[in-house]
Amino acid sequence: MSGAEAFMGSWREEEKEGYEEMVTALGLPEEKKEFFKNARTEITYRRDGDVWEINVGMQGAPQTRTFRFKPGEQYELASLDCSPMKSVVTVDGDKLQEKHIDDNLHGMDMNITRYIDGGKMIVETHVGELRMRSIYARI
Repeated sequence: MSGAEAFMGSWREEEKEGYEEMVTALGLPEEKKEFFKNARTEITYRRDGDVWEINVGMQGAPQTRTFRFKPGEQYELASLDCSPMKSVVTVDGDKLQEKHIDDNLHGMDMNITRYIDGGKMIVETHVGELRMRSIYARI
């Protein structure tokens, strides 16, 4: 599987680097910081023609959120603290590039690059000078 097809299916977060610095700078409340620090995000990607669907949840938690979008078109989603934000996802060869627009980012851009490396999904998030890297395994 190559290109965008490599993302299809379900993934569980195994580890994250730079989390504490990122969420502190973004002002996430302490109780949410601790919860998300220990939580393992699960993501499922599906595609029906040119419409993508991403289902996001936490391991062991029954609630999930589903977002549908067409690459290159802006859509609405929710941030880590559930506040509304807008995003545009583009497919760039074997990578998914996301740009988030949110008033809670204090005027900074959030850019996320997702790619597959050695069977793992790597998610690199950049906000201003901050960087967070998450590694996901297929489930």
